[in-house]
Amino acid sequence: MARSAEKSAWGYVGVWTVLAALSVVTWWLGTKLNLGPWSLPVALLIAVAKTVLVAMFFMHLVEQPGARRVALPVSALFMGLLLGGVLLDAMTRERMARPDGPKALEPVRPGSTRTAPPGSPTRWMGH
Repeated sequence: MARSAEKSAWGYVGVWTVLAALSVVTWWLGTKLNLGPWSLPVALLIAVAKTVLVAMFFMHLVEQPGARRVALPVSALFMGLLLGGVLLDAMTRERMARPDGPKALEPVRPGSTRTAPPGSPTRWMGH
């Protein structure tokens, strides 16, 4: 307890300043700079950096000894493996949905029978 009382608040102020700067960078990238397809990866990278800063300094993981300090990177590694597996599975599957929507599965009918009401003698299928 006495050890934590000796710590200075300037470390937290520094980390908070970095978090605020990263938030401004995220806002600037989202509103002023168009990165195209790189917008999402860059925003996710900034979000991961902010998450690591919060976990390491505000959740005191940087002060923890041994295995507790390793918990965050190992968790992130397993999360990355799970997400990577799901993405690879989704990318390699055959398309299960209708290829061009519901209209592609409808049979091509003559134009004169398209507006015929059900049960009428001019209805398609020879009835």
